[in-house]
Amino acid sequence: MWVVKIGGSLYDAPQLKMWLNKIAASGVPVIIVPGGGPFADQVRVAQQRWGVDDGTAHQMALCAMNQFGLLMTGIEPQLSRASKIPELIKQVESGRSVVWLPVEEDPDVEQSWRVTSDSLALWLAKQVDAEGVLLVKSVTLTTSSSELLDAAFEEYRQGWGGEVKLVQRDAIHEWPSLII
Repeated sequence: MWVVKIGGSLYDAPQLKMWLNKIAASGVPVIIVPGGGPFADQVRVAQQRWGVDDGTAHQMALCAMNQFGLLMTGIEPQLSRASKIPELIKQVESGRSVVWLPVEEDPDVEQSWRVTSDSLALWLAKQVDAEGVLLVKSVTLTTSSSELLDAAFEEYRQGWGGEVKLVQRDAIHEWPSLII
C-alpha cells in the first residue's frame, strides 16, 4: 500500500486532473492525501488577522485539506473518500483509490505549522502500515528540502521508516511505475 500526497500547489495546475484521472484509471489503489493549497493559505491569513492559536489554526488547516480532498473527488468521481483509517484500508484492499479527509486529529500529532500535509502523509503511512509515500510537488526538486517540506518532516520520516519519493507534478507520465 502506498500513500500519495498531492500538494495543494497543484490546485490551479492542469496536472491535478491528470494525476487524479491516471491514479483512478491505473488499477493501482492508493490513499491520496490532499494538500491544503489556497484553502490553507486562507487559514494562515485568518490566523494572522484574528490571532487564533496554533491548535485552532491546525484544525482549520485540516478543514482546508478536506476542502481540497472534496474537490479532488469532485474532479475524479472514481476516487472514493474516507476519514477513518479502517475505512481507508478497506477501500484500498477492495482495489479502490481513496482520498483521505482528515477530520479528526490524533492527539499525538503536533498542532502547529511545523506539521503540514507532508508530515501528515507520513503519519498516515505509519498508521496504515504503508510501504511508501509519494509526494507530488509543483516546485522544482532542485529546491532545498527546507523549502520543499515542512519543519517536522524528518522527525515523522524517522518515526516511520518507509520509502519516501518526491516527484515534480510533470512526472505524471511515470505513473504508476513510481510506486511499483
